This record gives sequence, C-alpha cells and structure tokens, in this order.
Amino acid sequence: MISPEAEGGSGGFTLRRARSQDVDAIFALVNLMAAGELMLPRSKYRIVSALASYFVAVDPQDQVMGCGSCAVLWTDLAEICALAVRHDWQRKGVGSALVGALMEEARRMGIPRIITLTYRIDFFVRLGFSIEDKDAFPRKLWRECLECPKLEQCDETALYKDL
Repeated sequence: MISPEAEGGSGGFTLRRARSQDVDAIFALVNLMAAGELMLPRSKYRIVSALASYFVAVDPQDQVMGCGSCAVLWTDLAEICALAVRHDWQRKGVGSALVGALMEEARRMGIPRIITLTYRIDFFVRLGFSIEDKDAFPRKLWRECLECPKLEQCDETALYKDL
C-alpha cells in the first residue's frame, strides 16, 4: 500500500498502485466522468499502456473509488492525468489524496514540476496549483494533445505546481 488508511466520510480508503485487474474499473470510472464532460475519455488500450503510472483509491472491499496517473512528459515535467473519483466518494478527501500520491511519485522520480489540464480549476487551486498558459508546456502538446479531438478548441485549463 502506498499510504496508510485515510479517513473518508463514513468509511476509510487506501491508496495503492493500480493493478491489471483494476483496468476495467478505471476505464469505467474515467469514461463515466468523460460522459459528463468532466474530463476527456481514455481508451482501455491507453489505460493499459500507462498502467504503471496509475494509482487507485480503494474502499475496504478493494473496490476502486478513484484513480489518477502521473505521466512523465520530460525530465523536468510530469502531468496528472485521468484523475477521477466516483460520485459517492467525492468531497471525502479521495481526490486530494490521489493528487498527493501523484505529486509524491513525481518527486520520487526527481521531477521538479507537475501540471494538469482540467475543468476542475478550483480543486487544483485549493491544492496549491497556479493557472498557466497551455503554450508554456510544449512537451504536453507533443505527447498527446495532437491526438485529442479538441486540439483546435481546447477548453481545459492548464495548472502547474513546483514540487
């Protein structure tokens, strides 16, 4: 386990690295949030390809309640991707705990800065992130923005935090 149990509402949750048996739950959760236009969708292939970068929050029965990925963009920059929390576990510290674990993972790898592109600006600002122009992150563009259907009309906001 990545961290000790964190209390969340009526029950606790634990953070751990994602496993292959979590892929279906991550896929369902991310794409449920994407259907609500809260994030961009991810294919199962993309999740499997990046599985080593994912962390999950699980309930006492080991059911996935939240997920997120720390994608390395370059030696000096990582990105928080696919951060999603089940509706019934939102506002219980799950998202904040996942962001903390993802930032710690970037620190562990010696990466000094982390970014995210999001629709949930206030959430990240509360965690100490600052808004930045997307053009300040050209490596992000090289990596996956070119494949995004919203490339020409991106409506996500870029935020960063120095680690």
